[in-house]
Amino acid sequence: MRGLRLSEVVLRTTRYDRLCDFYALLLDQPRTVEMHPPYSADPGEPSRICFFDFYFDPPYTERIAVFECKDIGTGPTSTGLHHFQLRTPTIEALIDLYSALKDAGHLPTDVANHGPGTSYYYRDPDANLIELSSLNFSSRQELRAFMAGDEFKNNPNGFPLDPERLLAHRDSRRELQEMIWERWS
Repeated sequence: MRGLRLSEVVLRTTRYDRLCDFYALLLDQPRTVEMHPPYSADPGEPSRICFFDFYFDPPYTERIAVFECKDIGTGPTSTGLHHFQLRTPTIEALIDLYSALKDAGHLPTDVANHGPGTSYYYRDPDANLIELSSLNFSSRQELRAFMAGDEFKNNPNGFPLDPERLLAHRDSRRELQEMIWERWS
């Protein structure tokens, strides 16, 4: 797909402060946003999250995120790559990509509005988690204000979206921008 760019790499760790300090030094910047999501018994869910934003040119962003996850021993849920994100230039391009992947037999494992972006999650053939995303904000100030707010800090997972409903309405950009903020049951 044209316009698809690497947007986010999310690392999971049991050494949160050490890893955040390393990336602050490496990127020569402080932590952009830090939060403590609500408790989850799921060992794959983070107890602390840190973002380092280092590029913003709508619709593209680049960031590294660090997730502190429970130490359950060696294996993929304690340390290493959590997922990576590829950003599309528009919500329409994201929905078109969903349609093409669906036609080839690849369905998302999850679809959500996280606030900063609308995301479709897939597993590749090796079971790596891939997030395909479209930015929901057109300015860095709007994005940072949202990410600093309680709504995002208390629920960084956002809320689920129906990909088929979005696909049915992809021809109307204005309507799509409104639809991604509707909470469906």
